[in-house]
Amino acid sequence: MIKKYLAILMIAMMSITALAGCGSSEEAAPEENQTEAAEEQAEETGSAAADGSTLVAYYTRIGNTDGDFPEGVDAETSASIQVTDDGKKGNAQMIAEWVADETGGELFAIQSSEIYPADYNATVDKASEDQSKNIRPELTTKVEEMDKYSTVVLVYPNWWGDLPMAVYSFLEEYDLSGKNVILYCTHEGSRFSGTVDTIKELEPDATVTEGLSIRGGEVADSEADVRDSI
Repeated sequence: MIKKYLAILMIAMMSITALAGCGSSEEAAPEENQTEAAEEQAEETGSAAADGSTLVAYYTRIGNTDGDFPEGVDAETSASIQVTDDGKKGNAQMIAEWVADETGGELFAIQSSEIYPADYNATVDKASEDQSKNIRPELTTKVEEMDKYSTVVLVYPNWWGDLPMAVYSFLEEYDLSGKNVILYCTHEGSRFSGTVDTIKELEPDATVTEGLSIRGGEVADSEADVRDSI
């Protein structure tokens, strides 16, 4: 999806440039030839075109937790945490890394001043409390030069049928007007719930589309699905 969007955009820009460069005394090349040439060039430079133009922003418990997770923690003992050869990772982080690898995008971890307990159930309770208070935690990580990104992939967990409050802070801090915003979420049965409509309301001038919603317990086995969705 993301690669297709970038390729179409590049082809359109190349076609416009080719037409503008034709002088009045020269016969323009047939339109189909221009399109074929643009497609060939897009295939050759597609990876480079994706580099730097896509931001993959994610919110996960790793980096937003009070203290360290206990030894032996994994997806069985604390939902949303996976243990990999590279150490502990959150579900959203794993999805974001796969997306970034496929697109050449830049990873960005959304972290805030509002931290959560290492215990999953305690985190669930605190998330509900924070939602009831409608808090907007201050972000402790910042995106440099948001304007340079044409596509923003946003990966987040569905908490109580809603966005984590730090994701609200992110969407309200950055204007994503004119950008292609693609959503991935983890859940425990409720999929996207109303989060897609919420994001469309917060970013009315962005093009917001669904990527995948993946049950938390199935994330570790979903790499191929994530990569195939891009």
